[in-house]
Amino acid sequence: MSFENILGQDRPKQTLNKALRSGRIPNAYLFHGQKSVGKKFTAIEVGKALNCKTLGPVNSCDKCASCIKIEKRIHPDLFIIEPKKSSPTSREAILKIDEVRELQKKLLYLPYEGKTKVAIINNAECMNPQAANSFLKTLEEPPSKTLIILIASNLYQLLPTVVSRCQGIRFHPLPTQAIKTIIRNHLESEGSETQPEEIELRSRRSMGQVVCALGTDLLEILNEREELIQLVSLVSFKRMDQVFLWTKAKSKQTEHIQLILDELTRILRDTVLIKIDPETSAVFNTDLTKQLKKLSLQKSTPALLKMFETVQVTKVAIKLNANSQLALENMLISFCEAA
Repeated sequence: MSFENILGQDRPKQTLNKALRSGRIPNAYLFHGQKSVGKKFTAIEVGKALNCKTLGPVNSCDKCASCIKIEKRIHPDLFIIEPKKSSPTSREAILKIDEVRELQKKLLYLPYEGKTKVAIINNAECMNPQAANSFLKTLEEPPSKTLIILIASNLYQLLPTVVSRCQGIRFHPLPTQAIKTIIRNHLESEGSETQPEEIELRSRRSMGQVVCALGTDLLEILNEREELIQLVSLVSFKRMDQVFLWTKAKSKQTEHIQLILDELTRILRDTVLIKIDPETSAVFNTDLTKQLKKLSLQKSTPALLKMFETVQVTKVAIKLNANSQLALENMLISFCEAA
């Protein structure tokens, strides 16, 4: 049954199960929590349950025509809209008012094939102000036989009036065991060998997010981590040549800058934990414990914490379209000051 496929989100499942069994389903849900923890997957499963011809509306069979169509995203009563980049060079994707208006038109009609129309707005916080204000009217006067599910990673980027008109369900980072099961199933589906060491490393580095567990080239990341540890170790005003070489090279990797900074965040986090407690078991990069211990001896705790804070500021600046090279240079200059 479909709800059994949702791993590690027991409380959201319990809330949704109760609503489906009682038939008291709100007009709109707001699934919120960090990225890639099962929000969209759960929304699809709810859509299956509401339209399943065998077990609906309590659960779904995953075998009837309706469930199969929803799984393939071709059901006429399932609508999913997601933000898109306005151009190949754009850093951030947005949801524009034209896409919202198109969805609103479709929701005016009764269900074509199923029992309930299900509209899923993924990354709803990416709606521009015009789109958000337009969709607010739909939330205030929801169409009949329709369930709207907004999905957001950052609740505070949504209009308060939008949030207040939805029933919120918080999704938490996935537990380690759930992540390991997802990794194992993914590797088996690709015909790859399930190496326990790889599964353990991926799960520890995932921070409870599926995309972090599956979406990285492990070999590439291994090389990147070594380079970042060396960078933190060597960075100083005496080695500004290395600073400018590194920032110039990385600023060109526009698609990977945030991933690189995420990796740097993990390394600094692990180094601080090791400095506080050399025998800690909370380290993500367990395979680099030796190098991280060496780094922890070179840097003070205040310096490492200052670097960590600087990386977070840099991530936000780049996300807000700051010049990548200047932002990275500023970050490493702050590293030099901290060191």
